[in-house]
Amino acid sequence: MMAFYRDERAARRLPALLPVKSQDVDEGYRLVGPGGRLTAVVVHVQWVDNHPAGPDTHVVVSLEDGSDIEFPFGVPLTAVWHAERRPLDPADVAAAAPASWGRPL
Repeated sequence: MMAFYRDERAARRLPALLPVKSQDVDEGYRLVGPGGRLTAVVVHVQWVDNHPAGPDTHVVVSLEDGSDIEFPFGVPLTAVWHAERRPLDPADVAAAAPASWGRPL
């Protein structure tokens, strides 16, 4: 597993299921994906400057498993810190599943 240069204690002070917009996804988190499944850990987030819709309109999220997902800005997502130790209620995780998902690259 990669090392994430983030204050682990600060991450634990946030809610276990953290609502974020697609452009605010951060490295070291897992996303709640379709069907309520958690993704691999986010290792890189890149705002797309040369997107046909214009600069700063889309973001590419790279996951530890090698997959990349492109999201338009403003998509509501839910993030979970990769080392979250608090129990996650499966019903809460299922309820946090996104209504829309990005495009795999």
